[in-house]
Amino acid sequence: MSGPPRDLVGYGRRPPAFAWPDGARVVVNLVLVYEEGAEYSVLAGDARNDGWGEYPDPGPQPPRRDLGTETHYEYGSRAGVWRLARIYDAFGVPVTVSACAQALELNPEVAAWMRERGHDLLGHGWRWTEPWTQSREEEREHLLRAISTFERVVGERPLGWNSRSCPSEHTRELLVEEGGSSTTRTRPTTTSPTGRRASASRC
Repeated sequence: MSGPPRDLVGYGRRPPAFAWPDGARVVVNLVLVYEEGAEYSVLAGDARNDGWGEYPDPGPQPPRRDLGTETHYEYGSRAGVWRLARIYDAFGVPVTVSACAQALELNPEVAAWMRERGHDLLGHGWRWTEPWTQSREEEREHLLRAISTFERVVGERPLGWNSRSCPSEHTRELLVEEGGSSTTRTRPTTTSPTGRRASASRC
């Protein structure tokens, strides 16, 4: 079996000492998730359409288009993201943008806003697809394509990575091979921030 070993013990009774800058007791991280245009769609040649998430019915499936879901995402890229951007800009707060690279490529103004404001970049895949459905080589190809797109449209690579829902057994290993990541949301078991770069076997 491939993938990292399981850890059912963690830090136990003695977690490592950690302090936020300036002695902060509470830290709030604002995250803007941007996937519009990178979701599953018959228009992209996919075998299924993405749903809305909150509805159990998958909706229209190929060969039919799902116009409800399409316009749901289009609202996000045409209006929703800019409503949030205006709020963030008005208060001058830094934001972590978890973005699919293809979504940024389809709407360069969003990428320009990220670049101008210097927001944190969190890679969310080339498209909004599940890495565990891909072969190792296909996942690697998508990873490299996503990073290359970030560098081209935003001007720098993402410093963290956020797989759709869950990673594959190869995700962390591929990130380390490619150059690592300062923060990698690939497993939900991390119990404290460390500031360390990702390794192939541990969060």
